[in-house]
Amino acid sequence: MVKKLLLIGVLIFSISINAQKNPLPLNIQKAYENQTRSKDGTPGPDYWQNSADYSIDATLDTENDVLQGSAKIKYHNNSPDTLKRIVIRLYQDFFRKGNARQWPARDGDITDGVQISNLKIDGELYNSEDDFPNWWITNFIVKLKSPIAPGSTAELEIDWSFDIPTVRGLRMRKYDEGHYFIAYWYPQIAVYDDIDGWDRIEYVGTVEFYNDFNNYDINITVPGDYMVWATGELQNREDILQEEIVNRYTKALESDEVIRIVTQKDMEKKKVFQLADYHTWHFKASHVPDFSFGSSNHSNWDGVSLIVDEKTGRRVLTDVAYPDDLDHWDKGAEVSRASVEYMSFELPGVPFPYPHMTSFCSGRTGGGMETPMMANDGAPKKFVSFVELLFHEISHTYFPFYMGTNERKYAWMDEGWAAYLPGELSERLAPEGDYIKYTTDNYLYLAGQETELPLMVPTFQHNSWASARTAAYTRPAVAYRMLREAMGDELFKKALHTYMERWNGKHPLPYDFFNTFNEVNKKNLDWFWQPWFFKNGYPDLAIAEVRDGKMVIVEKVGTHPVTVVVTYFTKDGFSDTITVPTSVWKSKRKKIRVDLPEDVVVTKVVLGNDHVPDVNEENNVWELE
Repeated sequence: MVKKLLLIGVLIFSISINAQKNPLPLNIQKAYENQTRSKDGTPGPDYWQNSADYSIDATLDTENDVLQGSAKIKYHNNSPDTLKRIVIRLYQDFFRKGNARQWPARDGDITDGVQISNLKIDGELYNSEDDFPNWWITNFIVKLKSPIAPGSTAELEIDWSFDIPTVRGLRMRKYDEGHYFIAYWYPQIAVYDDIDGWDRIEYVGTVEFYNDFNNYDINITVPGDYMVWATGELQNREDILQEEIVNRYTKALESDEVIRIVTQKDMEKKKVFQLADYHTWHFKASHVPDFSFGSSNHSNWDGVSLIVDEKTGRRVLTDVAYPDDLDHWDKGAEVSRASVEYMSFELPGVPFPYPHMTSFCSGRTGGGMETPMMANDGAPKKFVSFVELLFHEISHTYFPFYMGTNERKYAWMDEGWAAYLPGELSERLAPEGDYIKYTTDNYLYLAGQETELPLMVPTFQHNSWASARTAAYTRPAVAYRMLREAMGDELFKKALHTYMERWNGKHPLPYDFFNTFNEVNKKNLDWFWQPWFFKNGYPDLAIAEVRDGKMVIVEKVGTHPVTVVVTYFTKDGFSDTITVPTSVWKSKRKKIRVDLPEDVVVTKVVLGNDHVPDVNEENNVWELE
């Protein structure tokens, strides 16, 4: 039996500390002055963001492992600024010989990078000798011959190619003969925002997404026996697939049971595609931050759907693509469906925003990578790891895709949520695991150490993988859980919904998140934000003393507020637990009193449990002498 105390005895040894405001950098102060953002957490009256329309013809050359593309891009400058330069991301220059990297690249993947054979901007031709003075690592900075005025549109034409990684890659590659996942693949216009202007953070391995919301019209040409799954919706299904496959797919769109859309036997019997040497797959996607695709000539394809919005009856397809003989992937569509259902109706409790979610299996043992409507996942041996992997990558649909957060600077705004959210569903589908303990233990591995940095240190400035991982995943996951326990489920969810309603399809900052939660809470939460997000430190509670076996004095030795869990044991073998919410520390108190029942003889008291982070458990036990 678990008891939750609403009132905790009396405060002992309380200390008075003046309330401190969260530090506000100058560039963010300027955004408030310009009224692009408001101090209550809402977008300001003059908020703006840019966007682009991408029309791309791409060819996957499977004989030479080369991707060739030709793009026409309309870039909409909605900012109040005249743009004299434009920053274009060439992600696959990560593998260009001589480039700096924070991620290992193996022999066989090192290339001459992205080859640009043509670049025109507003009809004017640009050439490499005269017009590309600032080609850095992956940022291609072009000085414009004709600046882009506020409220106007620039048109770019660009032809390019690159060698597809085949050995180790980074978040994409050729994984096997006839089996590719292609992401970070097209020349992409960087974000120009109200905080930093052009995003010039380089793609050197650790940083991931920060993209505008764009429209995509994509043609992908592959050999005639290759399937393609992609962001967006396929426009010419009947031109490529045989009637029976189209019928199965159509059935999956309305089915609550898994449909085996394509099997390896279908592929072997040539009962999948219309007969042709090559097919061009045509996809469209609107208002999404990126586009990726998977392509394979030997994968199964399963699909099932569900209603994600009871008001409209809108259905979402959850489908999986995977080679034969991989652990658990025959259950992948069901796990994906359960994940989308949980996120749509429980937490965050917002209807899944896209028409489909495809999980593509790379065939590797582990690892995963998210993109809008597509995830590139490994094949873990343990079912619990499989569930958590699929859920984690699907949850990125909300953060950073639906919410448009800047993962390059604040990875905890998306990876932290993706590390927090799987806990409850993991316990249901794979009860043999303890996801919350796993996350807590991983945070404690580095908590309070010299190399652990506060979350508000921009992600791209981390050079230690362990530090970056802790700051992006485990510390924020634990912090979100402690925040939920401090606020209570109902208020926490209300604040999260308010934040998501305000900022979906936009680019929220951490301060927009903090200020929205403060407003919904109707009380300042800086007592929580500062230690968990802005400062060095660690969680550590201790039993300071037990008085007469009736009163436990709990001391906050560390800096980070956490939930207080006191378990007591009696002489006759009875035990019970008292839980005090994290909010007990909001007044900056250092000690609290927890009263035990008067009618029992307590012989042992244990503070905390596997779900409450504590760097020193040696001071968490008291026993009657």
